[in-house]
Amino acid sequence: MTLIAEPELRFCDRGGIAPFLEQIDEWLLPGAFYGAQHTWPQLYRSDGDGRFCALFDAERLVSQCAFRIATARTDQGLRRVALLGSVVTDPDFRGHGYAQRVVRASLDACKASGADMALLWAEEQGLYARCGFVAGIDETCCVVESGIANEDGVVREATIFDHARLHSLHSQKPLGIQRTPRAMSALLTTPGLSTFVLERSGEVVAYACTGKGADLQGWWHEFGGSDNDIASLLPRALDLTGHPQAIVIVPPYRNALVRELGPACIEVATVAGPMVAKLTDQVAATVFVDGLDSV
Repeated sequence: MTLIAEPELRFCDRGGIAPFLEQIDEWLLPGAFYGAQHTWPQLYRSDGDGRFCALFDAERLVSQCAFRIATARTDQGLRRVALLGSVVTDPDFRGHGYAQRVVRASLDACKASGADMALLWAEEQGLYARCGFVAGIDETCCVVESGIANEDGVVREATIFDHARLHSLHSQKPLGIQRTPRAMSALLTTPGLSTFVLERSGEVVAYACTGKGADLQGWWHEFGGSDNDIASLLPRALDLTGHPQAIVIVPPYRNALVRELGPACIEVATVAGPMVAKLTDQVAATVFVDGLDSV
């Protein structure tokens, strides 16, 4: 199939991209039960703040890159970062450099919005080196078995009444994306997500999240509380889900978690994290993005 002319570059908000969500679902998540709105709610849901750089042939969507600007707690203090994802091109028009074009334009827009670094979630990482991206930090993962844990405290599924406490625990992490209480509550109600808490003496001391739309099913990807409390929570929460094993993403600052899990941890490996690009001359910073913020 041939385009009528060179596709036109446009920037859209969530409302502008909404008419194409069904098409985006087919390209990014073929056959998935959950669509883009449930998988990346901060980009696509009606209360999200996603922005979209897209190429159009008349009113036909040809290619797009989604992004949002956020404040991150890093090892260099608070930084404005751009989170990029959902880079996709109509299968009929791939191989023409359109994905690189929308990524480059998105980076320019992010820099103009005050971001000094960008993170990109992409399966084919080698395609974006020419846009300035390099490999980010590898993320540690471990396989955890259910049931083997210290039985201290009560493990249960979280409710809406726990959201304020979970936001407080999230805000105490040394690395992560800052959220308002409202954003935290919205994320915790994402379809396909399950959140479990450890309660001791009437107070929630730890939480753990698994699932999120179509991209993190079967993964435990966000935690709050001490390593010891999370190690007590995880195998018991896993038991409540009815799954004998699961993969856990271990944040880089949780140096003791694998040790605290003890015999419940049966395997440790590393996976590639999001790619990183510097947008200014500021000193490079270490950023870790919890699963709920991944785009």
